Amino acid sequence: MRRLLALDEDTAVMIRQLACTEPGCPPLETVVAVLPMAGPARRWTLHRPAGQVTEGDLRAALLTTTREGAHE
Repeated sequence: MRRLLALDEDTAVMIRQLACTEPGCPPLETVVAVLPMAGPARRWTLHRPAGQVTEGDLRAALLTTTREGAHE
C-alpha cells in the first residue's frame, strides 16, 4: 500500500485482520488504514484474510475509492 500510494515515511499504514460478524460476510476480513500526519485518514475493507490479500486486491480497492469517492 505504501508503494502503491507513494506514501512518505511519516504516514502510518495499519493492517488489521478482523472477524466479521455481519450476515453473509466471510469469517475474516482485512482492514487497511492510511494515517497521514496531515490530511484525512483513509480506510479500505477487503473481504478476505490478510494472508490472502494480493497487490491486485489493493489496486482494485484504490480504484473503487477513486471512482466512487468512498471507501469499500
